[in-house]
Amino acid sequence: MLFLSSIVLVLFSCGYSLAQHEHHNHMQHNHEEHRVNVAVYYESLCPDSRKFFTQQLYPSLQGNLSHYVNLTLVPYGKTTSELNLNEHTFTCHHGPNECRGNKIQACALRLIDAGQNTEGLGFNKIATGFINCLMDKADREKGYFPTMDCAQINHVANLNTIDNCVNHTDASNYLSKFGELTDKLQKPLQSVPTIVFNNVYNKEDSDLAQINFVRALCKHIPGDKPECIKSGAGILQMSFVVVAVSIILSKFFS
Repeated sequence: MLFLSSIVLVLFSCGYSLAQHEHHNHMQHNHEEHRVNVAVYYESLCPDSRKFFTQQLYPSLQGNLSHYVNLTLVPYGKTTSELNLNEHTFTCHHGPNECRGNKIQACALRLIDAGQNTEGLGFNKIATGFINCLMDKADREKGYFPTMDCAQINHVANLNTIDNCVNHTDASNYLSKFGELTDKLQKPLQSVPTIVFNNVYNKEDSDLAQINFVRALCKHIPGDKPECIKSGAGILQMSFVVVAVSIILSKFFS
């Protein structure tokens, strides 16, 4: 009887492990297939941008919904620029301090993990956390951005490289690229922040996202919604284990 119990336990463990593995693969494939492109056009010292990041966007990316988002952050907003002798000069909506904040974020987005997404996600988790921290803790009156504190909190390993970038022409070049993306959407940008789903601007969606990002996002997720996804593979594998055990027991006691 002890031998039989061991067989049952092994079969159950193997079946459960296989079910979990296939469930994970199924979920990862399903996430990638159903991801929604989300672009956020914002400014580093804009109060409404800060509110959106800290109360809507970032909290929503801490759970299962994070796997359904291809996120593009565009720190430019209503900034304007001029090019003189191959050098960009920026005028920012909330003054020179905001220009510096936009440059910090532009450098971070390009340089943290070389701008690559975190495995299994449609955005870089470290960069997004770092930027959310800056949005939350920046001192708008003093124009202070706590890069060191935010780097420590979010495990940013190359803060020195980012700092050097901010004081180099690279920052202006990176910010200019974000300006091109913004101008391609709207020139000038009508509202900050502006949130775009699947590359098509819709004012209703953008406004909704600022007060309920989850609801706005879920409108665009095709197929099953995250809370409705079931583990069909897991159920089948567990059924197989039950059938196998039943056959063994019937033969043993027959």
